[in-house]
Amino acid sequence: MVLDIHELHSTASTLRAMEDAREVSESYSSEFDYDRTVALSDGVFAIALTLLVLTISFPDLRGGAHARLGDELADRLSQLFSYALSFAVLSLLWLRHHAFFRGLARIDGRIAVLNLLYLALVAFLPYPTRLVGEYGDQAVAVTTYAATITAVVLVANVVRLHASRAGLVRSPSPDTRKPQLVVPAVFLISIPLALLVSPSAAKWCWAVLLLIGPSRHLLRRP
Repeated sequence: MVLDIHELHSTASTLRAMEDAREVSESYSSEFDYDRTVALSDGVFAIALTLLVLTISFPDLRGGAHARLGDELADRLSQLFSYALSFAVLSLLWLRHHAFFRGLARIDGRIAVLNLLYLALVAFLPYPTRLVGEYGDQAVAVTTYAATITAVVLVANVVRLHASRAGLVRSPSPDTRKPQLVVPAVFLISIPLALLVSPSAAKWCWAVLLLIGPSRHLLRRP
């Protein structure tokens, strides 16, 4: 009987040790996945931000006078505007993405998959940026750009909602709980403006983000 009690204690100790080892292993695994997810996200943002400059075409003066350079650059004002807008939007999205992941205790499979979808849309953004730069006077180009930005932010909101409901947030804060509403609202409003009024009216609507987007983060108290 005494031997049986000792054997039970030994078995219980072994099981507790195995459970502790499993928890440590799972914790290490989640941290590893977290680091790789953040590194991948930062890499995609960096590449997308860099590719934006390629949406601005280089002036071609072959066969013409150098005096035309000013005219050629003036013809690219639409491309410069779309570049500046996309850079501001991507910068704002990265700031929000960074703050959100900083508040996560761990990630699960759904977060990883949704984040990949989010990054796919971020990586796609240079394409509609060039569309707007080249064909900014056409409603199709403007609505494509607006729809892309709206999709990016909506996916980000789905990620935040899932993280909150699944208890993945380590220290809840406005950056991890509050959905992004200003950006999708601006771009959703711009779609009927482009279709019913004019593409220029929609782009003026976007220009608001160049003023209120980065300034909100710069003026926010630490």
